[in-house]
Parts: sequence; C-alpha cells; structure tokens
Amino acid sequence: MPPKPLNLLLVEDNPGDVRLFKEYLRSSSGAFHLDFDSSVNDCLKRLDHDPMDLILLDLTLPDGTGLDTLKQVHHAKPEIPIIILTGNQDTAMAIESLKNGAQDYLVKNQVDSTLLNRSIRYAVERFQLFKKIEEERQRYELVAMGSNDGVWDWDLVTNQVYYSSRWKWLLGYQDNEITTTPEEWLKRIHPEDMIRVTGELAEHLANKSPLFVSEHRLSHKDGTYRWFLSRGQAVFGHKNRPIRIAGSFTDITQHKQLEQDLAKQAYYDPLTRMPNRLLFTENLKRAFAHLQRDDHYLFAVLYLDLDGFKYINDHFGHLAGDTLLAEFAHRLQTCLRPSDFLSRVGGDEFNVLLDDLTDPGEAVIIAERILKSLETPFKFSGTQTLITTSIGIAYSNQECLLYEDLVKAADNAMYQAKQAGKARYKIYQVNQPR
Repeated sequence: MPPKPLNLLLVEDNPGDVRLFKEYLRSSSGAFHLDFDSSVNDCLKRLDHDPMDLILLDLTLPDGTGLDTLKQVHHAKPEIPIIILTGNQDTAMAIESLKNGAQDYLVKNQVDSTLLNRSIRYAVERFQLFKKIEEERQRYELVAMGSNDGVWDWDLVTNQVYYSSRWKWLLGYQDNEITTTPEEWLKRIHPEDMIRVTGELAEHLANKSPLFVSEHRLSHKDGTYRWFLSRGQAVFGHKNRPIRIAGSFTDITQHKQLEQDLAKQAYYDPLTRMPNRLLFTENLKRAFAHLQRDDHYLFAVLYLDLDGFKYINDHFGHLAGDTLLAEFAHRLQTCLRPSDFLSRVGGDEFNVLLDDLTDPGEAVIIAERILKSLETPFKFSGTQTLITTSIGIAYSNQECLLYEDLVKAADNAMYQAKQAGKARYKIYQVNQPR
C-alpha cells in the first residue's frame, strides 16, 4: 500500500518561486499534496481548518518579515513542523530560526528536488521524535506528582537524621540498612557534585537562601549513580542559628535522561550522530573568544562538500545516500585529531574546526589525509563506488571579524576547489573572487 501523501503548505508570495517548488515536489520521489498561500494571514486562516503535516515558510512576506514571520506562525501552530525558505545564506539567521522552532533552513538557489525531499522527510521525522520525547516528559511529571517522595529530617543539634522508608527504598536499601547519620546521604554524593551540594546546603543554613534546592547524583545500592532532587527548609533558633532542616527527596533520573535526549536532538544530526550546525557554531564562537584573548592562537575551518552526491541519490536511492553519508562522516572522524570538531551542517556538507594549530600546514596535512581516505571505494547496495569531496580551508588569522565570515570564507574556498576540478582542497585568499 503506497504511503499516505504528506500535506504541505507553501507560504510564498513570489509566483515564480511557487512554480519552482511545485515542480521540485512533482519531480521528487516523495508523496506530497501541496497547497500555498501568499501571506501569513492567509496561512493562519487556512491552518484553522486544514490539517497540515509541514509548512514551507518564506521569511519575507507582505505581512511578515524575518524571524517575526516564523515566530508568528510557530506560536499559532506549534504542532506543525516548519522549514524556512530564504534567498539569503545567513548563518546567524539560520541558527536563530532553528532556535525559534524551525526544523531546517533552506536557501532557495541551493535547493533541488532531492534536497527538498530529504529536508521534508527529516523535518517530519525529527519533529515527531521531539513530540514523543515531550509527551514522555509530561507523562513522567504526572507520575512523579502522584508518587510519594522520600522524606528526611535533620536535627542539627544532635546531628541525627531521620530518613523515611521511601528515602531508603529510592537508593535500594531496607530500613535496617541505613543509620541516622548525615554521612548516609553525604557519602553517597557523586564526587563531581560534592562541593556544589555542600555549598548550596551551607548557603541555606547561613540563611542566605530561602530554600535548599539541589539536583545531584547519589550512589545506589546496585553500584550505579541516580539523579535526585533534594529540597529542604531550615528552622532557625536563638541568634538565628539553624537547629533543624527537613525536606523531600525525589528521583529525577528519568527526567535527566529526557533532558539529555532533548539536548542531543537539538545539537546532533540524527543520521550521522555528529554535531550539527548549532553545536559547531557554539564551538566556533568559543574559538573566536579565545582568539580575542590570545593573538597567537591559530585555528582553521574546513568546509567540505561531497562531489556528485546527487547522482548517488538519483541512481541508488535515499537509503544508499544515507548509508554513504554515515560512512563518509566516520571516515572524516578517523582523519582528525582528538581536539578537532566535526559537524554535519547540511545535506552533504560538513564543517571541521581544527583547533589550536601550531602552524597552517597542519590544516593542509589533515585535508590531504581526508582526500587520501576517499581513495578506498564505498560499498552499498551491492556495488562499490568512489566518492570525492571538495574542501575549502580558512584560517583564523585572515582578519574575519565574525565567526560567520570565517565559515563563508571556507565555503568560498570550497567553491573554488569545485571550480578547479573537484577532489581537492583550496585555501581561502583574502583577495580571491567570491
């Protein structure tokens, strides 16, 4: 049985772009039903009565411009994934779009039917995964609210602590296995959390905070560490001295795992499991901050684009293309130093941050190592094929004022490598044509 077509809404006021995207979708391998509107207002009216699986949203419309357009649509229909369409390649805008609810950011003159189909497919899958994680988080919070927390009551005069049976059970112990000393709690705190937790407790006992609230890890009887939320309030006596503190104890291990899953989805590419554009940009910003403190600090950005990747998708299918991308990412990783940072930033585009170079020649050596690694054929779909890549190199000492400028410089050098015959690297020169 053929898959049910995805209902897409294209919000675009340029008739030429509407025709172009209709043609892309018609010639792609996906099953889509497309409607279109030319304004934010018309879009929102349609969404009130027509269910949609995804919105393709231009950022420049008669009644909306830039991020305000995205925020308006996302706020009205947060349950529908959005892909941004724009005529400008603006890294900062792309990042802000993703932070404000967009699933992808496509530059119109770089889009073809294959890229559009892949972007739609990934956006819907990624959005559904986010939705599932959020539902699980809400379900967990309801369960936690309906369950009994552990209770503790610390007499600071006698230095004895009452731990409830539930408190002990959460750590895997029976009543008779836990004594009444504070060490039963404190000795189980993870070494990395100890200074912070004792500091938070001391601050409250000094009456410098209204409540003691601390998230930290404790060792369980089974040898693992679990995350707990400890909350308490002190009672103060003569001369404002603390005489007692009592509170609750909640296992938040599942909640912490969900937080980690959400962070991974936000910062990692689901196909290659490599960091995505957002995480790469944060690392690049830190490198620029280091550069402001140390004039001698040198780093570089590599911009890689596979040569002829569209041919693989068209002749072997998207599954083969995905397999190749994952293998390509793995090969790239083996060519880098432990301090280097690899990211997938687009369909078949990758960025590498080469950190703390001793001299510019190190970047060239790594680029040559990458090209050498591709001399071994890729195997998929019962066949073998050689794949090459074009690499652009840009150094941090090239007077780039913003991190976006360095990425654009590397991108420009990569384009020069493609123009020169592909399967090679080019180093960005300040005066080379753009």
